[in-house]
Amino acid sequence: MSALITTFLVTLMIGVPVAFAFGLAAIAGLVTWSNVSMVILPQRMFAGVDSFPFLAIPFFILVGDLMAASGITLSLVRFCDSLVGRIRGGLAQVNVIANVVFAGISGAATADAAALGAVMIPAMVKAGYDKPFAAAVTAAAAIMGPIIPPSIGMVIYSLTLGGKVSIAGLFMAGILPGLLIALVLSILCYVMAVRRGYPVSDEGFALQRVASSFRGAAPALLAPMIILGGILGGIFTPTESAAVCVVYVLVVGLAIRRGLTTPIVLAAVERSIVTTSVVTLLLATSEIVTWLLTAMHFPAALSALVMSIAPDRVTFILVFLVFMMLAGIAVEPVPLMVMFAPILAPIAYKFGIDPLHFGVMFVLAVEIGLITPPVGSVLFVVCGVANMPLKTLSRAILPFVVAEFIALLIVAFVPAISLAIPHSLGFR
Repeated sequence: MSALITTFLVTLMIGVPVAFAFGLAAIAGLVTWSNVSMVILPQRMFAGVDSFPFLAIPFFILVGDLMAASGITLSLVRFCDSLVGRIRGGLAQVNVIANVVFAGISGAATADAAALGAVMIPAMVKAGYDKPFAAAVTAAAAIMGPIIPPSIGMVIYSLTLGGKVSIAGLFMAGILPGLLIALVLSILCYVMAVRRGYPVSDEGFALQRVASSFRGAAPALLAPMIILGGILGGIFTPTESAAVCVVYVLVVGLAIRRGLTTPIVLAAVERSIVTTSVVTLLLATSEIVTWLLTAMHFPAALSALVMSIAPDRVTFILVFLVFMMLAGIAVEPVPLMVMFAPILAPIAYKFGIDPLHFGVMFVLAVEIGLITPPVGSVLFVVCGVANMPLKTLSRAILPFVVAEFIALLIVAFVPAISLAIPHSLGFR
């Protein structure tokens, strides 16, 4: 076990990609542990990705790319502006609400940040908002993408546990926590807008304007309904819903909105293939590491250690949240999930934490790391969109990180927020 862990840590420190670090660590563990044959390496790697639900990942990535390229994003922003633009700091509220809707389409924080950031940041700056504030709102709101269904993060979490936790149940469990984050961000944006004297829209609320903008945004608003309605109605699985949504976006973008062209579609497909390949290799190599650690009884030893440090449920949750937040500063969400979900989930169950509740806590905790300096990938995406130094955005994002951590604590200690919807629908 020492060879496995040492190899993994050393390769990470010298800059080896996480997927290859997992693979090299697995080889080191197999070479130094004489109990098994090297044949197990390809067998377990294949087992790590031999899953039908895994197909949802490339489809959801593709949906987000196609939706952004089709021009629907701008229509969505106009509709949200017609609803809340008149509030003090209204464009910040529009940013948050638009991210809620877009989260119901793409399932990925970076896709949301790139698509909406390109529209909202210039619009907010032009209206008189500070650019760092506009960028910070965009980055903070983007992490609702992996929480509000459909969620790529929830799919990966379920896969790392061998599908033992329902993807559909996790989707339903993420609805209210995602809306809670939106509420917390909206309150913070309003308070900051009042203190800084950010502008109010000249256009008041008008039903005619709402109706007009709704027609343009209807295709974007319909996509989440197709996904969730199909899943809850038993028409198709989460994986099939992703494929159906791709077809829907293609029809809208090519035949109705005409914002998509063949080169744009092919470029989106290429990006989704590249992203999926990275995730595939990561899941494959992490599977052999997880198998080896289990065979070496590492989870049992870690469970005993954790329970000695955190003897009760409340202490365990606090230790877990602090650990995941700190780990998220240095490591991306997907590696964190594949490394720790199979180990920590069984420990959480011993404390009586519901599997769906723990899944939401886990995904939310690691996703906050996406906006936590210095590694958060959403920060880099937004810096690129806003043409802004990371140092500037890092300072502006801190109030939003604190606000989302408060939301995480509420979700952690009020299980009903996560469980009310899935339990009412029969998910356990």
